Amino acid sequence: MQPFAILTPSPIVGYGYDVGEFWMAIDNHKPRAIILDGGSTDPGPYMLGSGKTIVSRQSYVRDLTPILDACALHKIKLLVGSAGGAGTNAQVDMFVDVIRDISQHQGYRFVVSTIKFRDDRTAILEQVRAGRTQPCGPGPQLTEGEVTKAEAIVAQMGAEPFLKALENQDVDIIVAGRSYDPAPFAAFNMHCGVTPEAAWHMGKIVECGGLCTVPKGRSIVATMYQDSFVLTPVSPRERCTPLSVAAHTLYEKSRPDRLPGPGGVLHLDGVTYQQQPDQRSVLVRGSRFVPTPTYQIKLEGAEKVGYRTIFIGGIRDPTLIRNLDTFLESSVRGATKASFPTLDTPDGPGLVFHVYGKNAVMGPLETAASTPHEVGVMGEVVAQSQEDADSVASAARINVLHLAYPDQVATAGNLASPLTPLEQPVGPVYKFSLYHLMDVESPHAFFHIDYQVVGEHRQKWSGNVGPSKAALPTKSLLETKHDAPLKARKRNLDKPHLTIADVAAVVRSKNAGPYEITLDVIFDDAALYRHVRDSRVLDRAVIRKLYQLADGDITTCMFYEPALGWKFTFKRPESQPQGSVGERDTFGAQLHAPLLDIEVPKTGVL
Repeated sequence: MQPFAILTPSPIVGYGYDVGEFWMAIDNHKPRAIILDGGSTDPGPYMLGSGKTIVSRQSYVRDLTPILDACALHKIKLLVGSAGGAGTNAQVDMFVDVIRDISQHQGYRFVVSTIKFRDDRTAILEQVRAGRTQPCGPGPQLTEGEVTKAEAIVAQMGAEPFLKALENQDVDIIVAGRSYDPAPFAAFNMHCGVTPEAAWHMGKIVECGGLCTVPKGRSIVATMYQDSFVLTPVSPRERCTPLSVAAHTLYEKSRPDRLPGPGGVLHLDGVTYQQQPDQRSVLVRGSRFVPTPTYQIKLEGAEKVGYRTIFIGGIRDPTLIRNLDTFLESSVRGATKASFPTLDTPDGPGLVFHVYGKNAVMGPLETAASTPHEVGVMGEVVAQSQEDADSVASAARINVLHLAYPDQVATAGNLASPLTPLEQPVGPVYKFSLYHLMDVESPHAFFHIDYQVVGEHRQKWSGNVGPSKAALPTKSLLETKHDAPLKARKRNLDKPHLTIADVAAVVRSKNAGPYEITLDVIFDDAALYRHVRDSRVLDRAVIRKLYQLADGDITTCMFYEPALGWKFTFKRPESQPQGSVGERDTFGAQLHAPLLDIEVPKTGVL
């Protein structure tokens, strides 16, 4: 097969990208396809339960207009998975409507294939009764009640439905519902003759756009060969390195060396990452794809648990701050319960306080104990109706504002309120009720493929200059924009005491599905990596104590030399369900902070 390029302008369509760099990639790399992920469970269950999209319609129009210009003018195929965010059938239709509107306005005609989920609850229930479902991760077993009560259910499709749609040579665009993130990438690659190993591995990296670049970017180009691929950043300000690409295998995954998906597991033990002569690109090869004996798809479902109202304010009084826990959890909660006796009962409303500046982000995992000079308080009320949530939130806010506390001298009010209305109803609240693998007889069994024509051909633009390209600044302006030199992070190893923050290149946290949090520490120096590894400061027992975990909460603790990295994955606290009532960090993005202060022995560093 002849090498070909795939362009991914953004990690998620609608998140934005540099249009000038996009056209530069179109001109320089001449991609055969533009492929983008459209969604994720990272924001929690709200998109799936409510049907709301991950970004606004205007954001989709902004991102898709240059893409459709390029597709029409250069005959480039477009593939999008998980359209709209959750990938519901209604979100697929919405996404196609945006493509239709742009096409009609620009004078383009496209053949669009849609791939939708067949929400057959009867068939799903049969699989549940037959014992052909299992939790994806450390969640609970699936019950029939959760299937029937779900507001919406989708399933992650693998590569096969995309491959089927690509058999129609007239198809210009594929818009699919909920998809395994790498699936559209892998499918297009395999359709063009790439091996499953290279096809899937490329998809696992490129579905996140330019996240594997230094510094972290948006857009990336993959040049595909039969059994390998080369990654090149679009922006001239960025580059790929063997370490930055290898390190991406740690990102939001429970473990970096085995990546399970529909139909098989990608093994990365033998992968090599080779810097190319341009010093910006990396050649990747050597993964293995091991098929599984039973084909499984992942079900995702959301159940409504109530309606939410919040209030937000600040507290600056030092006397109140010193006694804030008792004030909120005893005085305010008690007074509010006196007005609403069912508060905090199983079927009654719930009240949660988030105290920013103290422990709002990490809650029971917080390790710092200093007294802040100022805090923000968010009250969160969830009830069975919006009216009840509004009423309880109003009472709780008034109690925070006006209740007395010991040694009080400020009697005009306890809470600085920045917003009116003073309480904000925010609508329905959902929880993930399905996050389970289900055995299927065929990869196509729950997915339906259809075709339609959008727009009409009345192109007003000639050559390779479409409206979004014609509106760009001159070439000299585009070049000037990238002249600013990069500032490398300075590392001071001469300090009397060293911490992980001093020696690591990356320290991050992220959710790995709704039920797990994963921590990564990555080094850019092999000697520092080995020193930290051998010093045992990141051992299982150390981190278990730091995060106050039970031994059974830990699912992964390992060093991963190909990325000079360390990986630690643990179960989310049951009181902190992702994206639901009482959530503190939906993306799990700020739970890395305790790692930063771990002391590293200085002997042997220099």
